[in-house]
Amino acid sequence: MTNMTEPAIPDAQNGSQKMLEFRRGWPVLLASSVGVGCGINLNQYVGSMFVKELQGEFGWTRGQISAAQGALLISLLVAPFIGRLIDYLGVRIMVLGSAGFLALIYGLMSGMGPEIRWYYALFTAQILLGGGTGPIAYTRAINTWFVSARGLALGITLMGVSATGVLAPPILSMLIANYGWRSGYLGLAALLVFVSIPTVYFSLFERADYLKRKGEFVAEENARRAARVGFSMGQAIRRRHLYILGFAILVMTAGLVGVVSQLGPILTDKGLEKSTAALLISTLAASVMLGRVVMGLVFDRYWAPLPAAIALGLPSAGALMLLGSSPDLPLIVLAVALIGFAQGAEVDVAAYFIARYFGLKAYAGIYALIGIGFGSGTALGAIAAGQLYDHFGNYDALLIAAAVMFALAGLIILTMGKYPDLPIEAADAPAAN
Repeated sequence: MTNMTEPAIPDAQNGSQKMLEFRRGWPVLLASSVGVGCGINLNQYVGSMFVKELQGEFGWTRGQISAAQGALLISLLVAPFIGRLIDYLGVRIMVLGSAGFLALIYGLMSGMGPEIRWYYALFTAQILLGGGTGPIAYTRAINTWFVSARGLALGITLMGVSATGVLAPPILSMLIANYGWRSGYLGLAALLVFVSIPTVYFSLFERADYLKRKGEFVAEENARRAARVGFSMGQAIRRRHLYILGFAILVMTAGLVGVVSQLGPILTDKGLEKSTAALLISTLAASVMLGRVVMGLVFDRYWAPLPAAIALGLPSAGALMLLGSSPDLPLIVLAVALIGFAQGAEVDVAAYFIARYFGLKAYAGIYALIGIGFGSGTALGAIAAGQLYDHFGNYDALLIAAAVMFALAGLIILTMGKYPDLPIEAADAPAAN
């Protein structure tokens, strides 16, 4: 068995490798950023904008609405299957199919009636059929094109969600205010149909598939060899890093989703206007964007767990700043920015750490296992947020619990240890920790 830490893209020299990677891979980088920005993860920024609208029209409580997030528990069962499909079928097929289904589901949500079971059913369908529009597929494609500049490339890719998150809340707020909440769901569907799907169709390819289309068969084989570097699924589940990373992601996600899923109501409950709250949600997205770029650059230069731990601990202060009912706008802006910066680091941590600690051989499948942490944390955070509000009549208990979770996640990630050597075509045998 041959070992290597990271396979370099052929013909790249150390001094110019990062620029060479960007020169070769920029169309895929652009397509990935656009695609992930229009996909299912956009809900984390705009989902809370529908809460009071649904409550007002149908009389559903915030707890009932947030309970739909329980559908994310289904992802614990289907995520590994989706990940293996991406590894087997390739990124492009999965992304295009998933984007089409997600657009259809948004269209159906625009026609919902007062029976909340249909809201739950359609929310569940988002998870089952739209999950391929999330980072799992796009980051696999990026990892096949970038090695030396991997952290920065992943950060730029995931900025797509942040960029769309900056633009979408004010536009959706205007649509909802003038035409009702149903138009908001139609707007999300249109974003997929007219922006995401065409861009992905023409520009998203894994490196080996792109080289095959170009007839560069020697380079294609080198690219496929690079994509086989890493641990198999069987080896990965026997490595402690999988469980450390998964638990840190679960704890962090629970805190983040608990706060972000209720951010609109948290802000308006302080007496802020809906338009001001929408702008603050855009501020959240902008700080997520900053977090992704900064953390991507830092990950390429330093041992990643240390800056990751610092970034994951930042929102503790932000959550505590949001306590109480005082509409202290400068403090609220700072709090939202700290939470957003950490959220930017969160998905970077998953994508970068999987590539460095496990390689690309079973990347999507391993990402899907880590996705159990995302799914569990999202369901726990969202459901707890609504229930805590219904019980206490305010969000203070949620914010205190979230602050503790953020600090804990930062401590957990420090135990990841050094980067391992990654095996090429390793047998499915027990791996040393």
